[in-house]
Amino acid sequence: MNRGTGRRSTSGLWWMLMFGLVLMSARACHSPEVRNAEGEVVDLGSLRPEGPGEDFAAPPETRRILLDDGTRLDERQVAEELSPNQKMQWSSFTWLYRNRPVTTVAPGLDRRHHFANGYLVGYVPYPDVAPWVPLYALARNKAYQFDHDSLPGAPEVWQTSREAFHYPTGDCEDHAIALADWLIGLGLDARVVIGSIKGGGHAWVVVLDGERTYLLEATDKRNRSNEALPLAEGQTDYRPEAMFDRRDYWVNAGTTLTTDYRGSHWELRSRFRRG
Repeated sequence: MNRGTGRRSTSGLWWMLMFGLVLMSARACHSPEVRNAEGEVVDLGSLRPEGPGEDFAAPPETRRILLDDGTRLDERQVAEELSPNQKMQWSSFTWLYRNRPVTTVAPGLDRRHHFANGYLVGYVPYPDVAPWVPLYALARNKAYQFDHDSLPGAPEVWQTSREAFHYPTGDCEDHAIALADWLIGLGLDARVVIGSIKGGGHAWVVVLDGERTYLLEATDKRNRSNEALPLAEGQTDYRPEAMFDRRDYWVNAGTTLTTDYRGSHWELRSRFRRG
C-alpha cells in the first residue's frame, strides 16, 4: 500500500533497536541508560506531562473524517446521531456509513465520543531517542488496569496519548495509542490495531518497515530485553479487524485469521482531519 511521502527509512532505526535490546540484556540487573541523539541522558521518570491536557477542547466540528466517496463527517454529527442508549454506553464501537464500517468512535475521559484517530494527539515525550525506548518506557512507567476497575460505571474509556503518559494506569488501547503516537513521532510507520486475541477484545501496535512488519505488544510488562523484536508473521494469536494512525483508518475486509497487515484486504475507509 502506498503510504505517500514523508516517512524516513527505518532500517537503521531498527538496528538501533536491536542494539538497545542487547544492551538491556547485558545490563539486566540495572536500568539501561537512555540517551538522546545528542548523547544526553534522558530521565524516563520525568516523561509524564504536568497535566492531562485539553486535546478535545476545540469544538467537535473541528475533528472530522473524509470518506472515500467524498462525504465528510465530524464529531458534532456523530454526537447528534448517537442514540440515547449509545450516549450512555461507555464502550467503543464501529461507526457505519451506508452499512460500511468507516471508523471507530470511543468515549474519552471527557465523557464524549471521539474518532479513534483523534486520540493520537502527537504527544512525543522525547523526539530523538532510539525506537526501543517508547516500549521500554511504557513497560516501566504505566501499569495495566481495566477501565471498569479505575472508573466504576465506565466499562471502556480511551485515553489520548498525552493522557496515557500522564495517568499511571490504563488498559490495552491506552498503551497502544501512547506507543504508536511516540513511534510515529520518531518517523516510523506505526499503527494501532483493533481486534481480538484468544477470544477477547484487544489493541496492539504494528510497525511497517520496508518489507518487514513488526508486532509490538504494548501491554507486555515482562523483561523482553534479551529477545529480538517479533515479526508479525509469527504472531498467529492476534485477530486484526481494523487499524489506524494519526490520519488513516483501515478495515480488514478479509479474514481475521491473518498476520498480513499490508495486503489488499486492508481497505482505507476514512481519513482524519483536525482543525
